[in-house]
Amino acid sequence: MDSARVPPIIDTHAHLDDAAFAHDLDAVMEASRAAGVCQVINIGYSPATWLSSRALQDQYPHVGVALGLHPQNAGESGPELARDLLRALRDSGAVAVGETGFDFARSQPEFKEQEHAFRIQLEIASSEGLPTIIHQRDAADALTAELDRWPNLAPIVLHSFDGTDLLADWAIERGCYVGIGGLATRPRSEKLRGLLKRMPVDRLLLETDAPYLPPPGVGKRNSPVNLRVIAGILAPLWHLTAEELCRATTANAVALFGSISTGQVTEATKNDQRHESSITDRHVKPGKAPRTPGTATV
Repeated sequence: MDSARVPPIIDTHAHLDDAAFAHDLDAVMEASRAAGVCQVINIGYSPATWLSSRALQDQYPHVGVALGLHPQNAGESGPELARDLLRALRDSGAVAVGETGFDFARSQPEFKEQEHAFRIQLEIASSEGLPTIIHQRDAADALTAELDRWPNLAPIVLHSFDGTDLLADWAIERGCYVGIGGLATRPRSEKLRGLLKRMPVDRLLLETDAPYLPPPGVGKRNSPVNLRVIAGILAPLWHLTAEELCRATTANAVALFGSISTGQVTEATKNDQRHESSITDRHVKPGKAPRTPGTATV
């Protein structure tokens, strides 16, 4: 991608308050901005990271936050979870609830703990009208069964999508947004790429999950600067250029989350949304009308 033609890019899922960035965060931010990353959504996944995400937001105006309780932190869901999370969401102006969901890759926390914490967060997302960012590992059936109990949620984001054929079918039918990032770029992720190419372009979101899941060839630490690498590898799945994928995913992110920093992406995104509409029209399945970005089918 020609640096002179880099469209605004949004990293919709990162953990820049992680200790991996403690020594050079300013440099990472500067490099990311130079690479076209205009906004980042930092994920606070525990009470401690709600605070550190807020501090990051205060320090960097182009950073927004999503706050929730990761399923691996479900053991921290005490009786005050609903009150404390709701207060944190409102005080921070968070753009979404999450990441939350089910993670069965380990035996702990137990299912009932994860279910309890998940339902509290779904109730908050429903009452506040906020999107829900979902984490799932080895839990596709339980996840869809639970979310089917909540047909009127605001749009759902399946973070770093890695699921089954049935989950892919369900996501398309439900109108979910799908996070695409470093996991899908790995050589062994051929099956995952086969599932992703079925996803509508108007439901794709670029993400890094930084510092985790780096794409090949960038070292062990991921960062928002690598979104251009990720886009370059994955764009051919939808017969797009990297620039087109960046434009489409930015338009999707703004439609879903809004513009975090006033004026930084708004005008460019208006143009990109018009451009993205033409891209979407080229990738709608026969017999189906293109969906309007930001409206989920529920």
